[in-house]
Amino acid sequence: MLDRAELTTPRLIVRPFHDADGPALIALFADPRVHRFVDDGRPLTPARARLWITRSRENLARYGYGTGAVIARDGEKLIGWAGFARPGDGSEELIYGLAADHWGRGLGRELLRALLRFAEARAIAPVRATVDPRNVRSIALLTRNGFTLAAKGHGGDPDSDLYLRG
Repeated sequence: MLDRAELTTPRLIVRPFHDADGPALIALFADPRVHRFVDDGRPLTPARARLWITRSRENLARYGYGTGAVIARDGEKLIGWAGFARPGDGSEELIYGLAADHWGRGLGRELLRALLRFAEARAIAPVRATVDPRNVRSIALLTRNGFTLAAKGHGGDPDSDLYLRG
């Protein structure tokens, strides 16, 4: 996420991924509560973690922003990911996720609101997010923040609904 730098909130920092983040990403995705609604619903392998870091860096270099590591200010530990990815169609898509032990503390809301301010400042509109229809927590967070369901089974995938804001 981050305009070649960082995005900050009172409790979080979103910064570009570092090579050293690979093991922390793998550990984060080892939790089934975290990985079940992301991509293919499986844990990250070392190769996929490296690819994710590489693609995030490429997007940052090419577009000036992308996806980064979410760091808890109170412990400087990687607890998630957030930013804007570019799926195959080239459009920006909001993505975010946090370690399960950080759920229920308002961090998702804090992070999403910062991402929306970032998008607004850069005229990214509409803001898109795809969500597994079973991910009720993420859907509730998005709809409370102005997103509406635009398409069920987005891209022919029954596990991906498209939400838009703006």
